[in-house]
Amino acid sequence: MRWRRQAFEAFVGLIRRISPEEPALPKSPKKIFVLRNNDIGDLLVVTPLFDALKRTFPDAAIIAGIGSWNRDVLLGNPHVSKVLNVNAPWHNKFVQPQGVASALRYIYQSHEVGAIATSCADIGIDVLGSGFGSLLLMRAGIPFRMGVRGYAGGESGTQCSVEYRPEEHVGRQALRFAEMLGCVDLPENRPQLFLDKFPEIGRTIVIAPGTGLPEKGWPETHFVELGRLLKDFKLVVIGSKAEARLASLMGDRNAGILDLTGKLSLRGSFAIIGAARLLISNSSMAMHAAAAFHRPAVILLGSQFSSAVAHHRQWGYTEAVHLGREKDHPTIFSPDEAITEIREILSQL
Repeated sequence: MRWRRQAFEAFVGLIRRISPEEPALPKSPKKIFVLRNNDIGDLLVVTPLFDALKRTFPDAAIIAGIGSWNRDVLLGNPHVSKVLNVNAPWHNKFVQPQGVASALRYIYQSHEVGAIATSCADIGIDVLGSGFGSLLLMRAGIPFRMGVRGYAGGESGTQCSVEYRPEEHVGRQALRFAEMLGCVDLPENRPQLFLDKFPEIGRTIVIAPGTGLPEKGWPETHFVELGRLLKDFKLVVIGSKAEARLASLMGDRNAGILDLTGKLSLRGSFAIIGAARLLISNSSMAMHAAAAFHRPAVILLGSQFSSAVAHHRQWGYTEAVHLGREKDHPTIFSPDEAITEIREILSQL
């Protein structure tokens, strides 16, 4: 597989030779395009970047290129001037099939890329950093391109890149793009959501058992048992229709659970989480939404996560407790272990 990555990176470098570019960073860019065509949590975690760019370039238009599934995340965001659909078939779970052929077809044939080109951005930032992202920026005619070195490639198509650091928080890494562009007034590394009304904190524990990759989630049987152990509390289960069956199983063990799976818009879910006494979730977008509102959260990690400490370092926030495997705890947390931690947290709220 390594030779394929190297060959593709050489292809990206070759395309760069025939693509227009500026050798130096524009000092006063009029338009900055930020590519983040990934999943919901991936966009949430880097929203401080839009704030940082607007602080540094208040007169510039900040254009976000995101999947159409993510538009509600940026609704009302005062730091984003324009949102363009980038339903690109890479590094997300929403567009299928994914692969080299699908990605190249999108880059060179999609009208969405044409819309990016029409925006005439001076700077393009591929926040994730990939060969496909660099090709998209070049295809759109963006003359100064930024990416990530050491993650998914694409650096041969950029003029400058941030170094991928697996021990660094993903949101903080994104803010390094702003630092490279001269930003010295950085916002807090915390997701930003702008709802019509700030949620009032209630007494409800919100359980969000959904996960982008089921194999990385806490077992469904554990969530069912945890719901039973939390009978003394007011519980709400949220998620998509995909979680409806699990919510029903939880309701069989705890008739007091309110099942809202498949019944909320994305922003409705944000509001419920923002008003929660406590969030309990898998590693998913829900934990980032909780962080946007400074809500305490318990993140339950499946067996594919080798270190809860490392996961917290890369994705967590001060209010969140991540429960999972560690050297001194080689298995995932059981429902009994989780309820002990949860009751301790609740006693302090």
